[in-house]
Amino acid sequence: MRSVVVRPDDVWGTPDLRGGDFAAKHALPRIVPAFVSRPLGVFCVDTTEQLLALTYDDGPHPEHTPRILDLLAERGKRATFFVLGRQVALHPEITARIVAEGHELALHGDDHQDLLTMNANEAFRRIRDAKARVEDVAQRRVRTYRPPYGRHTLTQALGIRALGLDLVIWSGDAVDWLHDDESAIAARSLAGVFPGAILLLHDDRGDPETAQPGERLPEFDRAEVLRQVLDGIGDRGFELATVSDLMRDHTSVRSFVRY
Repeated sequence: MRSVVVRPDDVWGTPDLRGGDFAAKHALPRIVPAFVSRPLGVFCVDTTEQLLALTYDDGPHPEHTPRILDLLAERGKRATFFVLGRQVALHPEITARIVAEGHELALHGDDHQDLLTMNANEAFRRIRDAKARVEDVAQRRVRTYRPPYGRHTLTQALGIRALGLDLVIWSGDAVDWLHDDESAIAARSLAGVFPGAILLLHDDRGDPETAQPGERLPEFDRAEVLRQVLDGIGDRGFELATVSDLMRDHTSVRSFVRY
């Protein structure tokens, strides 16, 4: 699997990203073996093709996820769902539907606990057990993992790779874990559109207990957000692919999350 390693600011600190430009930003000496970069997180892929991945975190949710799946089926589109093990156990039928309808099932952990609150051994055990739990329900191998908040240590990243999982972050964030108008959320998501992008949305909020004073938990229509995002993506001439398909067919753009 091909990779290019860039600085975090080359993805998150650049307002006008263009697919196909990342190879010129490679931050490691060419003599460094490719396997050295494999534990680093994938933020996007390097391509000029009008393709991107739409990803959902924290589900499945009994109301939001089926409505999202209905709309994806209506439009003939596929997405990648980074699920929580506890939610999969509660909603195995929705998990089965995600798989049956051709979407990618990916792992987001068992719950939404920040990996930075645990040591490498505990993180490894919890991710391993969540992976087994999700695979047992889905009867499908899970190949990609996104840590809650995107946060992890380098040692944890090595453990994630040892579990056979590719660490996936994102390049565009809808900031839909707080309440807002559907059009504002969709606009934030569409601002992250470029060839090879990985867009982050949520079909649930996995950590409502962490809401700060004055923050309003999401009450907006998530399916309506998706409708506007799909319309905007289509208007720009883009098609959707799963994260694993993007990584299989194109050069992965990897980096390390900066806190």
